[in-house]
Amino acid sequence: MNCESLLSEGSAMLHAHRFEEALGKFDEALKIKPRSAHALSLKARTLRNLNRTDEALALTRKAIECEPKSVQPYLALASFSLRDKNIGKAKEYLAQAERIEPHNFEIAGLMSSCLVLEKNYRGALVYANDAVKRHPDAHRLAQRAAIYRMLGDRNKELSDYDKAVSLDPKNPAFATERATTLYQTGKIQQGMAEVNRALSLDDKFAPAYYIRANINWVLKQASLALADLNKALTMEENGGWYHFRGAIYEVKREYRAALNDQLKADKLSPDQAYIKASISRLYHRLLEPKLALAYITAAIKLDPKNSEYYDERSQIYRTMMEYELALADDTRSIECSKKPPINALINRIRYYRATKKFDLALKDQNRIINYFPRRARLKEARAQIYYERGEYTHNKEDYMRAKEDFDKVLAVYPNDVNLGMSARVNLKLGNLTKALSDINQAIVKQPGMSSYYQVRGDIHKAMGRPEDARKDLAAAKAADDAALPPH
Repeated sequence: MNCESLLSEGSAMLHAHRFEEALGKFDEALKIKPRSAHALSLKARTLRNLNRTDEALALTRKAIECEPKSVQPYLALASFSLRDKNIGKAKEYLAQAERIEPHNFEIAGLMSSCLVLEKNYRGALVYANDAVKRHPDAHRLAQRAAIYRMLGDRNKELSDYDKAVSLDPKNPAFATERATTLYQTGKIQQGMAEVNRALSLDDKFAPAYYIRANINWVLKQASLALADLNKALTMEENGGWYHFRGAIYEVKREYRAALNDQLKADKLSPDQAYIKASISRLYHRLLEPKLALAYITAAIKLDPKNSEYYDERSQIYRTMMEYELALADDTRSIECSKKPPINALINRIRYYRATKKFDLALKDQNRIINYFPRRARLKEARAQIYYERGEYTHNKEDYMRAKEDFDKVLAVYPNDVNLGMSARVNLKLGNLTKALSDINQAIVKQPGMSSYYQVRGDIHKAMGRPEDARKDLAAAKAADDAALPPH
């Protein structure tokens, strides 16, 4: 076999993550052409994927010495920089390569990868289109398909993966990516068939096990998903894969196992806010709020506009009884939220009620009601706030507004709690007959609630019925005694 054929086969193995096999092909090529910059550079790329960085850099230096006018060493160095997410350095190497060989399709492909890391997907597509036009092989088509995935253009994404698979049907990497697209577009069974085909091509291709784990999870086959993730992780460590397995353990309430995986994920992918947020949530569940606080704060630094992270930190501050800090995070969560920030508003309302800031509590409760105007139960919470403000200010108007809301709520939810509150409000307004009717209905629904007898006693007292009031107070005491645990 000649040198070019060996390099072609080795490149395919490199893209398929079969790094040891790729090394063998490149070594064979170097026996034929020991000073080939192309062979040296491809071997360097393979070594870098195996984390043998010093050897990889030594080979690229040798490649430049052997063929100073070859673009290949600079392409290798650019790819190393991309792995390290040093985009500026990668662009410098690509500029050097372009001075040697303008309009090289590999330069266009790597420049596209730089722009993907910068999340400039439209710009990346321009370079990917150029690479496909100059060299429409399976790898270039798959690269463009990945950009279409980022842009949400599922039809073009699948079309490019279809073409890549047709050009290289025995490559498990392209089959796995096509399977990913199929399952993400809801074609679950087709996705499963394709990922199984990928594994039939190479049963040691770790990404295929990861994708099959995702499909099994969607199919509610948790044990199969875990088995696939375990296989993938024994072959290749990956932060995203540990994160996924940790999420499955969390759903299964195996919190320590989940935490161990998320910490491994964070070590491998230290700049991912969602991983740090998962670690924070697990530490909070495991009653270690200080560690939870450290990780959620780190997540916020990485993603300062994510409302969910402020909501999570607010809960941690409440656990630590730092209520003012919790309130500040609730407010930040509301400011950053792109959807109705119900949890943060509810948390803030609780704080405002506890600190007697009823006007602010009502403002937030009205905001929730505006989001869901047909949910009568939301008016129940507003009625309680009006009642609490009335108790604090002795303003009859607050009791009137509470009554209006409770009347609407009772038409839909005539439970004992709402009847009991309605009775209290009507007692404050002097509507004693209505108050008595409400509390009698509440007692029928919940005869063991001592507070209802106390309210009825107050109503009877207001109606000038002291004997009935005494009976109600006795009934309240009896209900309390009955609720006590046996000696």
